[in-house]
Amino acid sequence: MIRSTLALLVTGSAAAQPDMLVTVEDFNGDGFWSLSAEFLSTPPSDIVQVWADVDIVLRGDSPIWIGDINPSYFKAGLGGITNNGTEEVFFVGNANAFFGTPDTSNPLSVLDFQYAGSVGALSLDFVGQNSAIFDLAPFGDVRLYQDNLGNPGELSFEIRIVPAPAAVSVAPVVLLAATRRRRR
Repeated sequence: MIRSTLALLVTGSAAAQPDMLVTVEDFNGDGFWSLSAEFLSTPPSDIVQVWADVDIVLRGDSPIWIGDINPSYFKAGLGGITNNGTEEVFFVGNANAFFGTPDTSNPLSVLDFQYAGSVGALSLDFVGQNSAIFDLAPFGDVRLYQDNLGNPGELSFEIRIVPAPAAVSVAPVVLLAATRRRRR
């Protein structure tokens, strides 16, 4: 249980280094979380990678409220949130060149949400098509992290859930206290 609060890792498909690292992080320990994506693969310098289709589910043991969303995912009114304010929230966004102006930042800020539950219960899963677009003009080269049936694509990903720094610094103290109790 303590180990899970330090850093939770889920790997999309086996690879030495994933093509994309998705980080869910509570910077201040105040229950305001951010979801970002960092593209780790190194295409030629004139090619831009964008997380075009985002189809995820966030789960926890208390209500999750998605707040700020990167506007690139709603340029043409596509995408949306289902079950906001429940323990299982779905988010679908599309930021490809046909439906708006994608954000090519790296790392890319995707969305922010509020969650007051336990870190160990928080998870993020790809539930439908998640793809990347390389070289946006004129049509781009679409490659999949996961297809719409949940099958792995040719690009790998890793999901990392990182608690607030205070939770990490308290964990060794909790472990030490638990060890001392057992010895008595």
